[in-house]
Amino acid sequence: MRRRKQRSSLGLWISVIVIALLIVGGLFFWKIYSVKNSAEFNPSTISIYFFINSSKFGNDESDNLGSSNLNNIGYFIIVDGSKRSVYITRVKDHSYNSQTKQQIDFSNPKLSESLLADMLGIKAIYDYYVVFNHEKFNEFASSLGINASNFEDLFDKLSQRGLKVLDYLKLDGVVKKLRPETSLTSEGLAKLIYSFGTYSVRMLDLPTMTENPLEIKVLNKTIHRLYIDLEKLNQMKEEIRR
Repeated sequence: MRRRKQRSSLGLWISVIVIALLIVGGLFFWKIYSVKNSAEFNPSTISIYFFINSSKFGNDESDNLGSSNLNNIGYFIIVDGSKRSVYITRVKDHSYNSQTKQQIDFSNPKLSESLLADMLGIKAIYDYYVVFNHEKFNEFASSLGINASNFEDLFDKLSQRGLKVLDYLKLDGVVKKLRPETSLTSEGLAKLIYSFGTYSVRMLDLPTMTENPLEIKVLNKTIHRLYIDLEKLNQMKEEIRR
C-alpha cells in the first residue's frame, strides 16, 4: 500500500515537472515567434539607429570610447533588409549643413537622428537612438557576451556573432538597462543584432570640410561648426541608394 502511494506521489511530481517544462518551453518559443514576426523586425522595412556616447559631453578623461567634446563621434546606422545591407556612418558633433542651415547637436539625439536621415535621403519606418555612457556601453557589450573597448570594435564583433536563440531571453533586460536614454525596443534590438550577423556591413564617414569644428564668436557667445562637404555628401547619398 505504501509503495503504491510512493509511486503515485512520484508520478504526480513527474507530471508537474513535465507540465512546467512544457509551459516554460511554450513561453520561450512564443517569445521568439512574437519578436521575429513583429512589424519592427520585418526585414523589408528600413530601420535607423543612432548611437551616442554621452561621456564625451563632460570631462571624463578616463572614457576610452572617444576623445574630446569637439571631436565627439556618433554612429548613424541604417538597416536595409531589401538590400541586405547595414550602413554605419561616423558622425561628428557640430556637423553643419550650410545649405539647410541645420546643425547636428548630440545633446538632442532625436533631432540629430532626424536631420541625418533627411541629409542622407533615408525614409525609415522605425528609428531608435541610444545615449551611452561608459558604464552602459560596457553593460550592453557584456550582456551580449562581447568584450569591446569602443563602438567600432563592438560592431565588428556583432557582425561575427549574429542573433542567438538565447538572446531572445535577454532582449527585455538589455533594453531596460539602457533606459531612460533610449527609444530602443526589444524588437528593434533583435533586428539590429540579426542584421549585423546576416547582412553586409559598411562603414562610412559623414564628409566634412575640416577635421575639427571652427570656432565662431557671436557677441559674447562662441559656437562650433564643422561644415559638411555637400558635394561629397551627395556622392555618399548615391552610394547608399545603390
